[in-house]
Amino acid sequence: MTLCIVWRSSDGNVHFASDSRLSFGTVRCDAAIKICRVPYTIYDAAGPGESAPVESSGDLGMAFSGSSSVALMTKEALAEIVRDLQGIRHVHDMDMDGIADVMRRGFRVICDNISQALFESVATCVVFAGQCNTQGRIRVFKMSVDSTNSHSFTEILANNGDFTAFGSGSKFAQPKLAGMSLPSQKDFLIVLKSVIDDPSVEDVGGSIQYGNFKNGSFQPAGVAMLGNTQQGVHYWRGPLDLNGPDFDQAAGLFPRFPYLNLIGVDPLSDLDEAYE
Repeated sequence: MTLCIVWRSSDGNVHFASDSRLSFGTVRCDAAIKICRVPYTIYDAAGPGESAPVESSGDLGMAFSGSSSVALMTKEALAEIVRDLQGIRHVHDMDMDGIADVMRRGFRVICDNISQALFESVATCVVFAGQCNTQGRIRVFKMSVDSTNSHSFTEILANNGDFTAFGSGSKFAQPKLAGMSLPSQKDFLIVLKSVIDDPSVEDVGGSIQYGNFKNGSFQPAGVAMLGNTQQGVHYWRGPLDLNGPDFDQAAGLFPRFPYLNLIGVDPLSDLDEAYE
């Protein structure tokens, strides 16, 4: 399932974009949140009777592809294990290297346990990124397991202009991106939309998802798109239309997200990079 694209723009920021499709064998539905924010806090050791001081906190941006059941369970478990981390200053790395190591170890254990329980391929890929205070930049890591249960873990997108596409739809996106020199945000979203709209690519579909870093924190965004005359404007966050009848603002609380403005953009040719 899936097409995810992650890129580092010319200003050093890191951007995530994906589709919303889940695949269960021959059954497909556009119901996945594939780009998410994962908060974390790292605590230093405390003396007797003292509260543990916070060494650092922030959040990761994360996207995933692969076996639907495995990828979804992996995403939830990884978000749980990095929420509160404990270390000892000057003994453990209290920045992105330490977080990446916890993610790597957790990913391996989760995938191995699921593989043994389900007796099926757990081929899955997770890309995550976070602000590294030591290096003063956003760092990006990719971890994956293939159908033979072979694991890999590497840091990627070291340079401005680097990008990666992964998931079953990447083989359709890569040729389109290969001929571009320093693709822009618009270029990446045009390619993603073209694969989503291709009826021959059954594993990719649904609405666009997007997120990037704002002041060191990861901010997932919805996309605002114009429907037909009866539907008006859609505020999509994955499978959810936050301007639809299920989220009537007059009825109570409703989700609050920034939106990438794609209203009247067809096919994204006049994309405005600003959030609303």
